[in-house]
Amino acid sequence: MKVKAYGTRGSSPVARPQTSVFGGNTTCFRFYSDCLPSGTALLLDAGSGLVPASRDLAAEGIRRILILMTHYHHDHTQGFPLAPHTYFKDVTVQVYGPKEYGVGPREMLDYIMQAPFFPVDFARVASHFECHALENIGCEVMVIHPDEGPRVLRVDDFERLQGEGSAGVVGLSRAALEESLVIRMHKTVHPEYTVSYRFEERPTGKVMVVLTDHENTDSLPLDLRNHIRGADLLVQDAQYDRSQYEASRAGFGHGTGDYAARVMKETGAARLGHTHHDPSADDDQVEAIVAESRAWLRSNGAPARAENVFACADYQEIEI
Repeated sequence: MKVKAYGTRGSSPVARPQTSVFGGNTTCFRFYSDCLPSGTALLLDAGSGLVPASRDLAAEGIRRILILMTHYHHDHTQGFPLAPHTYFKDVTVQVYGPKEYGVGPREMLDYIMQAPFFPVDFARVASHFECHALENIGCEVMVIHPDEGPRVLRVDDFERLQGEGSAGVVGLSRAALEESLVIRMHKTVHPEYTVSYRFEERPTGKVMVVLTDHENTDSLPLDLRNHIRGADLLVQDAQYDRSQYEASRAGFGHGTGDYAARVMKETGAARLGHTHHDPSADDDQVEAIVAESRAWLRSNGAPARAENVFACADYQEIEI
């Protein structure tokens, strides 16, 4: 399993010389796995990083795109109107995301692509989109099989399927499950309904968790601890340093470097990548937050090697 970051900035895109190392695109990640069907790409979020990602997918001849949405704040959706694949009607785009206030993926796309906000109404391109609302986060599990593609199961059906002696649930065998990419979900601490995704590549045992748009908490809840536990890579929101957070950023729905380090240590994650970099932060400030994470780990008796704690950068590829 491998991940490529196409957008690691939070809140708004940026473009200035002082951000050239980590980049300025807002959130978009691509996941590579042998569990994905041929000709299929898997992405998380559709920030401005979706635009270059879509160009790469077009060059590869990708025929189906699966996009998992964490939530619908502008910095996670603004790539949709401008991505080439929004207009390629011979490519299927499947969008999965939470539903809140009556708004799921379809309603979000209808809203952001309408006059007077955008010149192309979503209805003109919607025929090749498939929108799937996730209404019970924590009660649903996505399974992607290389031959059968994606499906969403109730968590109780999924657990029965995992159980010894299960002959199969909703048309998926236990053997097929072990050939699949399993994606679990958990709510984050953030304004509006926001989802953290855990990616488990069953054939290899590799695990990655993306925990973006998540506020510091006094302690780590057991269900969140279990959601992250044992991850080979944790990509976590660390938008602020501790002094910023204490002075004026608490309650904004984002985290700090020392908190991300604490989550890493308490869940046994092997590597930590910071994401959702503040738009006002230059490269040296992003590096300072990484240093804050490493310092916390050292002071709490945990290893803090440079290769294990880092800031994610646009166009960076990370092997899991």
